Amino acid sequence: MKKFSTRILVTLSVLVALQVILTRFCSFNAWNVSIGFGFTALVIAGIFYGPAAGALVGGLGDFIGAVAFPRGPYFPGFTLTQILMGAVFGLLLYQKHSSEPLFSKSSASDASSFSGKAGSASLILRIVTAVLINQFVLSLLMNTLWISIIYGSSFTGLLATRSLQAVVTAPVQMIIIYTLTNVLKRADIRNALAI
Repeated sequence: MKKFSTRILVTLSVLVALQVILTRFCSFNAWNVSIGFGFTALVIAGIFYGPAAGALVGGLGDFIGAVAFPRGPYFPGFTLTQILMGAVFGLLLYQKHSSEPLFSKSSASDASSFSGKAGSASLILRIVTAVLINQFVLSLLMNTLWISIIYGSSFTGLLATRSLQAVVTAPVQMIIIYTLTNVLKRADIRNALAI
C-alpha cells in the first residue's frame, strides 16, 4: 500500500471537504433520490492516489457530512457505499492493466503520449465500467437497500423509482469524468495536487 505524505494527506483533506460541500450543498435531494457532483472528489482522489485514497475520501466525506449537516438519521450503510465507490474509482482509474498510473510523470513531458493515454479506448472503457458499477450496483442496489431498511419501505418499489436516477446520472457522470481526466492532465494541476 502506498504511504501518504503530509502534502498528500492535506490534499485528501481538501477533497473530503469538497466532497462534503458538493454532496450536501450542491445537489438535488429528495428522500429517496440524490443527484449531485460529490463523486468528482472521489474521482480525483482515485485517479491520482489510488483506491485507498478514494475509499478514504468517500468514507470520511460521507461520515463528516452526515454528522455535521444531517439530512436524516445517520446510517453506516451509506458510508460503506461511499467507501466502495471511492475504491472502485481508484481501482479502475488509477491503475491500468499494466499497473501504470493513469497519468504518469514520464508522460507529463511528452504531451503526445499523455493525450494519447487520456483519449484511449482503454480509458473510456474504464470510466464506463467504474460508473456502471457505482451507479447500478452500489448506488442503485445498495443505497436502495439502505433506504428500505431505514424507512421500512418496499425494496422493489424504491428500486423502480430510483432506477430512473441511475439511468439519467450514469451518462452524465461518464461525460464529466472523461472531461475531468482531460483537465487533470495539466501539469499545474498535478503539481498543486502533489503528483
